[in-house]
Amino acid sequence: MTMMWKIVFVLLSALLAVEGSLIGGVTDIDIHNDGVQNALNFAVAQHNSGNNDMFLRQAAEVVKAQVQVVAGLKYILTVKMVKTSCRKNNVNQVCDVKSLPADAQPYQCRFTVWSRPWLNDIRMLEEKC
Repeated sequence: MTMMWKIVFVLLSALLAVEGSLIGGVTDIDIHNDGVQNALNFAVAQHNSGNNDMFLRQAAEVVKAQVQVVAGLKYILTVKMVKTSCRKNNVNQVCDVKSLPADAQPYQCRFTVWSRPWLNDIRMLEEKC
C-alpha cells in the first residue's frame, strides 16, 4: 500500500472513530477510546516531567474528553490529577490512587494533545492546571 493510501486509511478510520463529527468541529468522545487513553498517558507523563516535585502525579478521573479532527486528531482532556506516594526515580513502581498521601489534594488540568498516528507523532499543545 502506498504512503498516500495509508494516510487516507488512517484519516478515514479516525473519522469513523469520532462518529459523525465534522472536520474541524470539537466533539465529545468516550474516555475509553484508545486514542484518548494514549493522549492521556502522554499528557500525564509530560505533566510529571514538567514539574519539580519528587512524587509522581496521576490521573484520578477524566472529567471530559473531546476530539477535534484537524491534520490529525486533537484531544482536549479535562482531568482530575492527584499526587501519589510514588517517587519519580523509582522505575516500575505501581502507584495506587487508593493509597494517597495526606497532602494529595486533587487539582484539575486541561491538556490539549495533538496526535498524528501515521507519522508516529504526538505533542502537547497546551497544559492548564
